[in-house]
Amino acid sequence: MLTERVIVADTVTGDLALQMELIHNVHQNLDWWLANREHCCHLKYTRDGQTVAVVLVKNFWNLCSLFVVPELHRQGIGRALILAAIQQCRALTDRSAIRLNSAPNAVAFYESIGFYPEVCTRTLPPGFKAMALQL
Repeated sequence: MLTERVIVADTVTGDLALQMELIHNVHQNLDWWLANREHCCHLKYTRDGQTVAVVLVKNFWNLCSLFVVPELHRQGIGRALILAAIQQCRALTDRSAIRLNSAPNAVAFYESIGFYPEVCTRTLPPGFKAMALQL
């Protein structure tokens, strides 16, 4: 599965327990999406008939997943998916911002799009940061 491959390769290499927790969370988000498609923005990018990147924004403000296969990083695919999702969500939410919890290796990427650090009341895994982008 694309998401598991990216988590194991990029997100938290070396911490098997955290990898399993993140994979479980992704599966929960996908189950939620399947039951609530009308309340989500779910976009994918395919190449040669294969899905190589996905983004999921629950309730049009909670960016809960962005995954791009590692060999296609730094080619603008993730940025394009995020910008397309933001555009769709602007018209469908009454929230003032899109929020996410970024893995340590993705913080600079999200900052380059305009996300900024946000106060988080939940305990996040080590190095993860709550971030937001004003709509």
